[in-house]
Amino acid sequence: MAVLLLGSALLGTILLVLVFCLPTGRMKEHVAVSAGEMLGQKDRISGSRFFDYIQTNRETYTDAIMVQNAIERIPEKSVYEHAMRMYHNDLEEAFWTPEDSLKAYCAGQDAATMYLHEYTRYWHGYLVYLKPLLLLFSWKQLSVAGVLLQLLLMAAAAWLSVRKKQPGVAVAMVVGFLFMKPLLVLVSLTMTVCWVITLASLIFMLMKNDWLREKKLYPEFFLMVGVLTSYFDFLTYPIVTLGFPLCAFFLLNGNASAGKGGNFRQSRQAAKEGIPKGVGNGGVLKDTVRRVVGYSICWGIGYAGMWAMKWIIADLTLHTGTIRDAVWSIIGRTEAIGGRPRFNGGFYVIGLNLLEYDHVIYPVMAGVIALASLALVVTACRKKGTAAVLTGLVPYLIIFCMPFVWIIVVQHHSALHARFTFRILAVAVLAVGCMGIKALETMMKK
Repeated sequence: MAVLLLGSALLGTILLVLVFCLPTGRMKEHVAVSAGEMLGQKDRISGSRFFDYIQTNRETYTDAIMVQNAIERIPEKSVYEHAMRMYHNDLEEAFWTPEDSLKAYCAGQDAATMYLHEYTRYWHGYLVYLKPLLLLFSWKQLSVAGVLLQLLLMAAAAWLSVRKKQPGVAVAMVVGFLFMKPLLVLVSLTMTVCWVITLASLIFMLMKNDWLREKKLYPEFFLMVGVLTSYFDFLTYPIVTLGFPLCAFFLLNGNASAGKGGNFRQSRQAAKEGIPKGVGNGGVLKDTVRRVVGYSICWGIGYAGMWAMKWIIADLTLHTGTIRDAVWSIIGRTEAIGGRPRFNGGFYVIGLNLLEYDHVIYPVMAGVIALASLALVVTACRKKGTAAVLTGLVPYLIIFCMPFVWIIVVQHHSALHARFTFRILAVAVLAVGCMGIKALETMMKK
């Protein structure tokens, strides 16, 4: 894992330096062609309810930052400085106005009249694909291609789940995605990142599940998912890249190393699958809990470790003060909101995120999913026995709690950016849906 983490940081740095060697003139032309349309006025009415909804609610603020980072080049700065410091010019000094700044930059405003900012804390790995693509396509064309890519990935995941006789994975994926305001995810550069990583993870699991288990590579798999999330994402809704694959793991593999041979056979199977010695001796429940917690820790090591590597590399090579800045940022992002007690503020911010589900269809869908899952669980308990059914629900109960714990811990950020952090709540809905799927599978077993 240490080798994977260090190797990922080194490779990530090299890739960023290489893409900053690309010429930006053509990129700027391609962005300028569609910048006005992509950053159109929020109050502009087209006459179509569908397009008006997207135009009014899409995430243009962060998209504009990503695009300007891709097309901007400060002549007196080296490519390595660009990769580490991530420069961009803004019309304002004290705060950022990315949409207006990008329009002004594309219109040819002199950079000398703008203020130079840095965004050192993040890797900005999205530039590895965004910069080359902008050499070839306009921003609008990339947006259309992004929609097609996500639809193809979802279709591939659904097809693989059916082919592997695990249709529950496809059902769970769709259920979770419905609670992420899917239209806005599809059309946004920023919101697409975590969803594409999630879909790629699900597809890889469906294709290589047996191999991952036989080679004891699931810990490394979750570590790399965390690494990729940290590298490419802009701290939007990262827990989705953990929650969805975790649910898929238990749908694909059942509850840990359950078998008919008692603790001895469970222990042997657990050892075969890479679980530390002695875990199986506590039975299926203990094994299951350790898997959920262990894989979550592996993801966290990848996510936090990769992020920390950026701070260390930037500080050691350029003396950027990134570590100090990042530490203060973490303190600020995780502090209790509005001077409230930690848990009081956490529940308040959970409420703020729930308010983002601003259409009656969401509580209706959530209610239907919850009632259907409850009915399946109750029926399965009557047919197969309460202990056998409820043991299978333990991993999903833990996963259900993850987004709420995240919001309570990172409540300042979750309050400030509730317009996109609310999507992690899809993990809770997904977990509830998986409980019903698991109960149905239990009933169908002979």
